[in-house]
Amino acid sequence: MAFTAKDWIELVVSSLFAYVVFGNISSKAGYPRWHGLVMLIPILNLVAIGIFAFSPWPIENKVLELELHDANK
Repeated sequence: MAFTAKDWIELVVSSLFAYVVFGNISSKAGYPRWHGLVMLIPILNLVAIGIFAFSPWPIENKVLELELHDANK
């Protein structure tokens, strides 16, 4: 089974879509946008999603710091 030009175009478009979507999600969570590149690597992308889902996000840490700072005033 050989890849045709259409297959390569679909692969590139879907990979770019995954990068843009995961890059936006990771930047909103407080991570750098380049973390979206991990979605382009098979198997590692599944591990990254698991880590992303179950680890504390940097934005959560900032919110907790602000809440503690406001509580101490």
